Amino acid sequence: MKRALRILFSVIFGFAVLLVSANLYFHYWLQHHLPQYIENKSPYHIHYQNLNIEFVSGNISASKVKITPKITDNQNVLQLNGTVDSLFISNLGIYDAILNKKINAKYLKLFRPNLQIILPENQDGDKKNKQPLISKNLMIEDGNIEILRFDKSKFLSIENLSLNIENLKLTEKEVSRKLPIAFDQYSIKSKAFHFYPDEVYHISATEINTENGQMSVTDFSMKPLMNFSEFSRKFPRKSLLDISSQKMNFKDIVLKKNKISLSEVRFSEPNLTVYSSENQNKNKNKPFTYIVELQNVFFDNGKAKIIKNGQNKFSVDNVNAHFEQLVLDEKNPKNELPFRYENYQISGRNIFLDAGKFYQFFIKNADFQKNSMDLRGLHLQPKFTKTQFTSKISTEKDWYNVKIAQTRITDFHWKLKDSQPKINVGNVLINNLQAQIYRSKSPKDDLTRKKLYSELLRSIKFPLLVKNLNIRNSNLVYEEDLPNGNKPGKLTFSQFNLNAQNLNSNKGFKNTVVPIKIHTQFMNVAPMKVNWSFDTANLQDDFSISGQINDLPAESINAFVTPYSHKKVEGNIHEVRFNFKGNRTEISGNYTMKHENVKVKVLDEKTKKEKKVLSAVTNLIVRTNSKSETENVVVHTTRNPTKSFFNLLWRGVEEGLKKTLVGKNVEKTEKTVKQVKQKLGLQDSVNQKEKPKKEKGFFKNLFKK
Repeated sequence: MKRALRILFSVIFGFAVLLVSANLYFHYWLQHHLPQYIENKSPYHIHYQNLNIEFVSGNISASKVKITPKITDNQNVLQLNGTVDSLFISNLGIYDAILNKKINAKYLKLFRPNLQIILPENQDGDKKNKQPLISKNLMIEDGNIEILRFDKSKFLSIENLSLNIENLKLTEKEVSRKLPIAFDQYSIKSKAFHFYPDEVYHISATEINTENGQMSVTDFSMKPLMNFSEFSRKFPRKSLLDISSQKMNFKDIVLKKNKISLSEVRFSEPNLTVYSSENQNKNKNKPFTYIVELQNVFFDNGKAKIIKNGQNKFSVDNVNAHFEQLVLDEKNPKNELPFRYENYQISGRNIFLDAGKFYQFFIKNADFQKNSMDLRGLHLQPKFTKTQFTSKISTEKDWYNVKIAQTRITDFHWKLKDSQPKINVGNVLINNLQAQIYRSKSPKDDLTRKKLYSELLRSIKFPLLVKNLNIRNSNLVYEEDLPNGNKPGKLTFSQFNLNAQNLNSNKGFKNTVVPIKIHTQFMNVAPMKVNWSFDTANLQDDFSISGQINDLPAESINAFVTPYSHKKVEGNIHEVRFNFKGNRTEISGNYTMKHENVKVKVLDEKTKKEKKVLSAVTNLIVRTNSKSETENVVVHTTRNPTKSFFNLLWRGVEEGLKKTLVGKNVEKTEKTVKQVKQKLGLQDSVNQKEKPKKEKGFFKNLFKK
């Protein structure tokens, strides 16, 4: 038994001696031959002043290290070139370093490194993704790092870098598809940061610093590397961005595949410019290959601008905004702005929007939230004067100049499904609208078919519902200018108030009837009320409209009558009532009017003085006073499909006015008076044969669009 124990002890002792001897020899070999072995087996020349290797712990430290690639044009391996004052590697996998040419360590510390890194070219798809550097933790102190792509183009550079990263990963996959680095926790302090994610953009910052988990970036910018002309040739139908910010703060940066995620992001004095064009040529190339996802984003005192085909199409100052989520990618279907967002609050000042060939929008103040918006100082401004506008149109068209003190939209909801919006609005308030509408009768008539409002709403291709629209404390002025050189005829609607309910596009709504009520002062003096309704589901576009005007001095309508007919009207119209029904082809109903001392004065075209004899003959057909009881006349007239709804309404009012003032047999009476004029040798001040067709009648051209 004792002999067996002695043998066992001798064997154990022998193995121990052998193991210690082997360890001592291997340690000796590592100290004296490993550098030469690495030199022979690795793709780098490595020189150093001091080297210390601990075989048991796997710790390695070195000073005054210099590394250069043996083959400078090999694009299949990661290339390192530069110096490190000192380095420390913790728990190095010795066998991986020797046999697999990998640096696999728990911790890598670099002190004052000055390195250039050239990333390898894309590897074949069937090869495994080899990582030449695997270190769970990386620390760099006061380093200067430059990373290039395999073709020596710039990718990333940082100066005065102090960095601490946990669970770092590098990839050799093509950098245009996937971020070359990933990590968990980090802290960083650096200057002169430059990042080139692709051929289009250069991202830079003068200083980066982290403190208490919050990163601060000073003078951040994302600038284009090419002008828009070159960009649009390479990436048709894409938008080019130019972004800068005096300061940017964020935390919780996450890099995964091709996505960069940040949270609690705040931009101070950001400036965004978007360049785009209307080039319809399709191209699948993406100018920005990464997805940037920002959570809880704030913009303080920013500016934004959209330049399209070299022209300023949109700009805004003093932007303050908050987004719960903001995503920068290429999923926007129209590619106008490559942004997606959720839950926002935005305010801006001095907003400009180009509204096409003839108009532009200005808004002094705007506040937007997820379900509401408030616009103040809105101005739809014409780009041209009335005369210039008329010279640029081929057929009759209205010229607008509209100002709105406040537009308030509440209970606003919308969503996008299959690239089609669905909009549901609770309330729209338009307060203090001042509208000038002008039409010259010089251009040719627009002979296209005009849709009634029910058909116009029905023509909207997506579900739209505005439950309640209010226009308050407003003024509308309509002018028509004839080619006879007179002043334009003018109609005014002051103290204009309108309420419209259930404005809808007849897309899935049970109730499709739209009731409208209007209260206003006609020609600034006469109270006027209108009740109007139509059904967007009615394919014949049936409608009903009734109205009442009280206490209208006849002289007040001369501002519109005189320029057309060289006539003046005097007297009092105590009450006008109409109750019409109609559709896309006709209008009919009842018209009543109570008037007193209504007379017509015929004026000389040049002197503007009354032609008394001609006036007397004209007044032969005018009923100066209504009967003791207000007379009711029946109206029926057909619609000209090239004219608008308001023209159809006027045709009904005009017929009722004629039947009331002249009599029910209007045509016979006018014929009799004409014969009397011919016998007396009397004519109107304008030769009717030479008079343009558009000038006939007191109100013939009213609402003719």
